[in-house]
Amino acid sequence: MYFSLVLENENGERLDMTTTANQYMTSKIEGLNPPAGTISTSSYAGMNGSYLNNAFIEKRNVVISFAMRGIGIEK
Repeated sequence: MYFSLVLENENGERLDMTTTANQYMTSKIEGLNPPAGTISTSSYAGMNGSYLNNAFIEKRNVVISFAMRGIGIEK
């Protein structure tokens, strides 16, 4: 499986993690659980089932933590 991972901060600075794969490794990924949602339905007399009024799904924040690879990184 091929993927491309580019990180961008709020200033627009970009870091292509695909080309630096030997320097960084993914240590933790959070926020991949299904987001919270609200579904509103109504039942009508004489009809089976219910009618969908609206559905709303919350935003989610995916956090990917990285650790540097190598020996003597503190130097």
